[in-house]
Amino acid sequence: MERERLLAVRASLIRTLDPERPEVECLALRAGRIAASGTVEEVQSWVGGSADWLDLRPAVVLPGLTDSHIHLLEWAVARRRPDLSDARSMAEALERVALAARAQPVDAWLEFKGWNPAWRSQARLAELDAVSAGRAVALIAHDLHSGWLNSEAMRRLAIGPERCDPAGGSLERGRQGELTGVLLERALDWWYEGRPRLSDAARRAAVLEGQAVLHRSGVTAVHSVEAPEAFQLVQDLERAGELRLRVLHHMPQRYLESLIECGIASGFGGEWLRIGGIKYFTDGALGSQTAWMLEPYEGSSERGVRRLEPEELKADIGRAARAGLAATVHAIGDAAVRMTLAVLEGVGARGLAIPHRVEHLQCVHADDLPRAARAGIVASMQPSHLLTDIRLAEERWGPERCRRTMALRSLLDVGTVLAFGSDAPVEEADPREGFYAARTRRDRSGYPAEGWYPQERLSGLDVLRAYSEGPAKAAGDAQRHGRLAPGYQADFAAWDVDLVTAEPERSRAAEVVATVVDGEIVYRA
Repeated sequence: MERERLLAVRASLIRTLDPERPEVECLALRAGRIAASGTVEEVQSWVGGSADWLDLRPAVVLPGLTDSHIHLLEWAVARRRPDLSDARSMAEALERVALAARAQPVDAWLEFKGWNPAWRSQARLAELDAVSAGRAVALIAHDLHSGWLNSEAMRRLAIGPERCDPAGGSLERGRQGELTGVLLERALDWWYEGRPRLSDAARRAAVLEGQAVLHRSGVTAVHSVEAPEAFQLVQDLERAGELRLRVLHHMPQRYLESLIECGIASGFGGEWLRIGGIKYFTDGALGSQTAWMLEPYEGSSERGVRRLEPEELKADIGRAARAGLAATVHAIGDAAVRMTLAVLEGVGARGLAIPHRVEHLQCVHADDLPRAARAGIVASMQPSHLLTDIRLAEERWGPERCRRTMALRSLLDVGTVLAFGSDAPVEEADPREGFYAARTRRDRSGYPAEGWYPQERLSGLDVLRAYSEGPAKAAGDAQRHGRLAPGYQADFAAWDVDLVTAEPERSRAAEVVATVVDGEIVYRA
């Protein structure tokens, strides 16, 4: 289709999120933007006889969804890795390792995803070595905050008994000081930084496959958190005309000085690829029991891991903000959330092109619930974590803290901007799961039937906004994205059911009929 050629789109219902016309029948598109919206008669009159028509009935059209927290390259590559998430026991997981290891050359590096960190107490290094057949093996936890390495992997990475724990991480040891192979938080970075990198061609192919998967899920934009090598890969795809996702790319903390030296600020970029904020980690995760808490975990004296000291966080975020770089801060435990909010409030967001944001905000003390809204800080949250974390939170945090875990309704009611994502590859990059989890607050087994603290459930419309308008605000781009109104980018998907009103169980099985990005069809069922 020529860029200036008019395209009229008709559906049984189009949810625009435009306050003036929230529901219409037709859109007119031109040059990648919404040119007009309204009834069939209104759009027909506006386009005259000069438009092509795309009839998507009986589908329902919704604004393109944004995955506001994804590790795009890591997720795309991880889709090809062996998965242990459905292993029912440590023994079964080790059996799978044995089968895979024997099929690989001796110099291979094998990485398995989805290892259950609750099995840490069963981690016997000799057992992992026995099934690895001399290959370097790493079993990475579901939450990516811990992993179990065999002796060969540690040898190749020069991890020995004499190696000291890094700040914000640790090597687990046995009673005699011997290594168990379990690495927590920043210690696990040694694996990520030392493993061989896939070829450029393989990484490119993986991202293109991932882009197609996202299009089939109605996703037209992502906010990705990765190193510059991922940014460069996406930039290469843009230059080649192959990038059909809008990408806001957050850079890790260790690259702050390079960005400042180059004079690059948040918001820098174009229609397809822009710089977001600087990513900081203040704690770990619930699954690995490293989320930093105000009070100890149930049945323990441990409070998790604080990965950054408040003084370091404040100094770094302040320096970044003065250079025009917003903060994107990982905080899961209530202690980490409290420290993060205090620092961001103190630094402020004057002069920034995009707002500061807190990633996850999973457990929040009641006193801290209104603070993000008051300071204009975005809550970037992943409701699909409810599908896997409910029972774990009950076991480790207890009922009082669980009442304020994933407090979606409470945060929204005090005016917090919510931006939803998946945290893929931790969870599936599937917004249907986010809709289901936020509306029902049940896990994959349907527990609990009445919903987990059901007062925190959201409506379907609330969830849609958190996947569209909220991310646009988080990207400083709410005047062009997040709605289907005249002047906005023509990014949308047609679904076989209305995710806003469909029964939650039905929405989990919803199918995308077509996805349009920049006015062009990028997927058609």
